[in-house]
Amino acid sequence: MYERKARYERRRAHERKRNLMILVSGFCLALTFAFLFGSFLSKAETRESDTVYYKYYTNIEIQAGDTLWDLAAEYMGDQYESRTAYVAEVCQINGLANTDDIVSGEYLVMPYYSAEYK
Repeated sequence: MYERKARYERRRAHERKRNLMILVSGFCLALTFAFLFGSFLSKAETRESDTVYYKYYTNIEIQAGDTLWDLAAEYMGDQYESRTAYVAEVCQINGLANTDDIVSGEYLVMPYYSAEYK
């Protein structure tokens, strides 16, 4: 009778060990699939924006009739969220308190982006 109980206990221990191995294997398999699937998604996202843009600055001479808003339309590109954000940066760079503080014949530093590395 004792031998029968010992066999039963060994069999139960073997089943628990097997169930644990199945659980661990399933977890590892799920983790592997999640990693592979996640890496495919991240590659798809990076392919959309393969172009790298570099930020540069240029000096321009203000001409009669120029406004910061017109100059912003010419220089800002798609990297800024709005023309207002671009004009605010130009004012900060040039120490302008007001957008009307530009005078014909003076110079402004204008930021711009380019995909070409210079």
